[in-house]
Amino acid sequence: MVEKDQLKDSVLDDSAEIYKPRKEQTEKQKLSEMTWKEKITYFNNYYRVATIVIIAVIAAVIYLIYNIVTPKPEPVLYAAVINSAIDTETAQNLQTDFGNKLGIDPKTQEIMIDTSFFLGSDSNVSEYSMSVQQKLSTYFFAGQIDVLIAPESFFANYAHLGNLSKLTDELPTELCTKLANSFYNSDTEDDPATSPYGIYLDGAKIYDNNGTLIDRPVLGIVVNSKYKQNAVEFIKYLFDLK
Repeated sequence: MVEKDQLKDSVLDDSAEIYKPRKEQTEKQKLSEMTWKEKITYFNNYYRVATIVIIAVIAAVIYLIYNIVTPKPEPVLYAAVINSAIDTETAQNLQTDFGNKLGIDPKTQEIMIDTSFFLGSDSNVSEYSMSVQQKLSTYFFAGQIDVLIAPESFFANYAHLGNLSKLTDELPTELCTKLANSFYNSDTEDDPATSPYGIYLDGAKIYDNNGTLIDRPVLGIVVNSKYKQNAVEFIKYLFDLK
């Protein structure tokens, strides 16, 4: 049996610390009482995830605002190159050099030489080739392509379908005379008469030192191009003609 004195000694006094009301502390007070190591631990436990999320949201908002208020340069010449052997660096150098020749402002305008279009042969059509073909068709319809450069076997199809302009309607007479021996002639679905719709790029600077040809490339001006005059200047640039 527990003695009275032992029971009395085991009972906490009314003034014991456990019975004292706890005083709520502000975050500032809590932190002021912590060591630097304790503060780091406290931050990692309670605020790290929230801080990362807030920073990510702020960065996303800043990026969105930047893209809205900063207009992207408008392509003033878009050349779609099919099955090109030109590497990305060469294409970029051509873009820069021709842009300088054209005198464009790179902040608001740009030259695009897109070498990402790769198509398989008629006997080997993959899903990727079909998606590329769909992309090209969409770009043609929207008038986004100004110049088409493709191997002769592919170029023939686009010329026959009427995607390309008759070069005698687009090029100055003097330029037609100089390039007459390089013309690629074709009929179309709407016109059985043979006319020049392309230019063989034999000897043009885009290929003479920069690429390895798989098939003879031909260049044409797309019929609904928005920048046909720039396309003409591009032809002069490629053949180093005035």
